[in-house]
This record gives sequence, C-alpha cells and structure tokens, in this order.
Amino acid sequence: MKILIALPVYNEELVLEKNTNLVLNWCQNNITPNEFQIIIADNNSHDSTKEIGEKLATELLPVEYFFTPISGKGNAWREAFLKYNADIYIVMDVDLAVEIDDTKLLIQAINGGADMTIGSRFLDKSKVERSAWRELSSRTYRLLAQTILNTKTTDFQCGFKAINQKIKETVLPLTKDNGFFLDTELIILSEKLGYKLAEVPVNWSEFRNEKRKSTVNVLQTTIDYLKKIWKLKKRANNLKNGLK
Repeated sequence: MKILIALPVYNEELVLEKNTNLVLNWCQNNITPNEFQIIIADNNSHDSTKEIGEKLATELLPVEYFFTPISGKGNAWREAFLKYNADIYIVMDVDLAVEIDDTKLLIQAINGGADMTIGSRFLDKSKVERSAWRELSSRTYRLLAQTILNTKTTDFQCGFKAINQKIKETVLPLTKDNGFFLDTELIILSEKLGYKLAEVPVNWSEFRNEKRKSTVNVLQTTIDYLKKIWKLKKRANNLKNGLK
C-alpha cells in the first residue's frame, strides 16, 4: 500500500526544509520503507522555496518537488494527486498546524473503509489553540456551510485530509476551485456522489514562526467562500441527479 503526502507550499522558505524533514522522519518511523512518497507541491512561489524544494528532492529519496505556475493552494495539491499514483493520498499544511502523529488517524480511517478522512477541529477529542477571531470566523463559516449545503461535516477548512484512489479518479477531476475552497468542494461533491466520509479529531495550533506571516485574509476568504457555497449547492444537486 503506497501513501502519498502532498505539502502544498507558497513562499515557505522559512519552514520548508525543517518541516519536510519532520514529515520524512515521521514516515520513516511509522510507514513501511518504499511505501510512502512526499511531494512538495509548489504553487508559483517567488522566494527561495523552489531552490529549497529541488535541493530536498535531490538529497532525500522519498521526496519529490512539483511546481505549477498556476497560483492557488488547492490547485497545487490537486495537480500533485493527479500526477502521482498511490493508494492513499494525504494533504497537510506545511506549517504542520496539525500534529504529524494525527496522520495515523487519517490512514486508519481509510483502511477501515472510508473513502475520505477529514481532520476536524470541532470534535469532542479535538484540541485546538487559536485566536478568538479565527475561532469565531471558522465556526460561523461551518454553521453557514452546514445549513446551506445540508451536510453534517464539521470542518471544511482544516488543511489535513486523506482520500482513496476512487475519489482521486472520479471526484477530484470534477473540482474547479484552485484555492482554499477546493476542500469544501471536494467534500460536498464526494458526499453527494455517495462516498463514505469520516472525520477524525486533530491537535491543531496556529502558533507560527514569528517571521512567517500568513497569506490568508480570514475575513475576505470567508466572504469569498460564502459566494461559492451557493454555486456549489446547485452543482452538487445537479451532480446527484446525474448532471455535471
């Protein structure tokens, strides 16, 4: 069983080398040798991310560097998934906001029969450390998404999830968003097509390197998401009825 881990990156020169090595060390200690691959999926970085990624791919055998000139985190990991072959496909944010060891839960759920495993910050056993503002915006988006899209999924925005080959081949090519909304899009389309989704609790912290600034405008992102939710609702209903 081959496991692919995609690390989508955009201008991540401050953390890329250190955190790629952390992921590699975890894989070496928890996954059978030659059964995992780490893909650094670069969506058009303009700092030294490219040079660091290429160096890591040269020095570390299970690591490959993948570059796409099309901007967007979602596009980066989608293209990486579509390019490479595996049995389980995992995406995780390179800042490692989610503890690496929670990857075991993603894999166990897929092996247990789930087609997609979603890391959730809203389950009883989840442990989360973040600002009150980000907590409020995330909970607001969750409530609106659940209501409008008629879903029980609790976390759409956590950059930590896994899919099997069936979803990679049948649902992922149907997605259109290149940015952060791809997570929501993939979840809802997979759900409407009858695939089995499972959520697992995560240990999540927004603590960052003080020199590394987030490129995400939380308020603007949430507003953009809400506009896209209504379009996705119509698409999902059409898809469920056999239309694309």
